[in-house]
Amino acid sequence: MKYTVEQVRQMTWSQWNDAMAKELNEAGFRARGYNPELRRWENNRELYKADPSDPTIFILGTVDGAPEYEHLKKVGLLNNGRCPMCGEPIYGNPGRFTSGYDYNAHFQICQNCVNKGRRTSVNPANRRGCIIALLFLPYYLIKGLF
Repeated sequence: MKYTVEQVRQMTWSQWNDAMAKELNEAGFRARGYNPELRRWENNRELYKADPSDPTIFILGTVDGAPEYEHLKKVGLLNNGRCPMCGEPIYGNPGRFTSGYDYNAHFQICQNCVNKGRRTSVNPANRRGCIIALLFLPYYLIKGLF
């Protein structure tokens, strides 16, 4: 089914996630799942399910591949006027979210989520780098003088 902007914006967040899960399952995509016999996680094991308790986990955690994102774009559920990170309508110029694991996996997000992402870093080294550099600064200054 091809979804329009109006259809996507009228859905609740859980309905939207359910529609994405349904489309992915019907297209033959499968999510990661735990294999108890092998005692490990495997790709392409389980059907996609939307978690109504925390809808942000679906698009940012459960769906993690470029082919899945491209399929959702093709049917009109992504890049169709709604931000997958916060659920709000996208007005104006959309931002772009790119997965850190697969640079081909990207979708549009609202400017509010773009600005939130600029304030914090997922990498803890980015939050402590300046302090460490300041600690070593006197050493390098003295070393450079002599």
